[in-house]
Amino acid sequence: MVSCESQESYIWVLRQFLECMQGKAPQSVITDGDPAMRIAIRTVFPDAHHRLCAWHLLRNSTANISDPRFTQMFRHCMLADMEIEEFEAYWESMVNECGVREVEWVKDLYTKKHAWATAYICGRFFAGVRTTSRCESLHAKLGRFVESRYGVLEFVRNFQRCVDFLRDTEDELDFRSWYGTPVLQTEFVELEKSGWTMFTREMFLRYRDSLKRCVRVRICEFDDSDNPHAYTLQKYRRPEMNWKVYRDHISNRFSCTCMRMESFGIPCVHILSVCVMLDLVEIPESLVLRRWSKAAKLEIHNQCGEQHIVEPSVTYRTRLGAFSQLCKRLGRVACMSDEDFKVYSNKLMSDALFLEIKYGLDH
Repeated sequence: MVSCESQESYIWVLRQFLECMQGKAPQSVITDGDPAMRIAIRTVFPDAHHRLCAWHLLRNSTANISDPRFTQMFRHCMLADMEIEEFEAYWESMVNECGVREVEWVKDLYTKKHAWATAYICGRFFAGVRTTSRCESLHAKLGRFVESRYGVLEFVRNFQRCVDFLRDTEDELDFRSWYGTPVLQTEFVELEKSGWTMFTREMFLRYRDSLKRCVRVRICEFDDSDNPHAYTLQKYRRPEMNWKVYRDHISNRFSCTCMRMESFGIPCVHILSVCVMLDLVEIPESLVLRRWSKAAKLEIHNQCGEQHIVEPSVTYRTRLGAFSQLCKRLGRVACMSDEDFKVYSNKLMSDALFLEIKYGLDH
């Protein structure tokens, strides 16, 4: 919607976004590397970590270095979970083997490693997103509802239809998360069931994958002389690969040197291995990121109201949106039988009538 892709235009757009979000800036941003956008992000979101899109980088590597071997090695260098020392050694091996050490594009790419290499981004939360493909996917969905020939009113009307479609899809996914029982696939039954009750369906599948891989690591050292307790883990038949897990036994909070929890919001296989060793029957709440939990939408947190005064109309719209989602959930269950439908319909009508009388509204 921005006709001029200049630095000033981007700064204006991001400031409008910040205003719409009531001053809450994003922790992380992913772009294709546009210089004007990079400066705008640094200006408006100075504390956000800027990451370059992996897909665009791979495409640029193919265009600048006509060597499939380099592209393959660069992909591993960019996306593989490795320590900084491993990354530096692998980079040296790659540029020497492919003979690209003196290529200007490669030199410039190396100076920007903090914006694309997993080894340097480790601990920054990107929710597992590495490319701008989600943005492109949203563009495609929007294209089904909006055309360039539309005026402002037609655009707004059809844009709202697109938003309604996306919300209905989200409601369907929420329904699948809340109802049904998964087929248990691990030997850690209690921890797997606990994950199902807490995580959304999609995040549960990722959690279960980590739980399955617990057998690939072993705890070789344990120190409980101080708080937090320290656990040293090694990979099966790979003693040179080790990690440390720390557990505060008072708050029951965990951390791991792999920092996967901080990067993706899902407990890593090392932390889950410690949970197994401790014979925990449910996953600690500190390991369930609220945004990935089934209960993420059940509570209304009006944090803005605690920090500064919010217009009543804004607060009303916030409550109305949240309450509508709750009503949709109630409707799915209450309409499954005639008896439930009659009971809850009568109750809602009586409660609504009471509130209308209380606030003096016409019904």
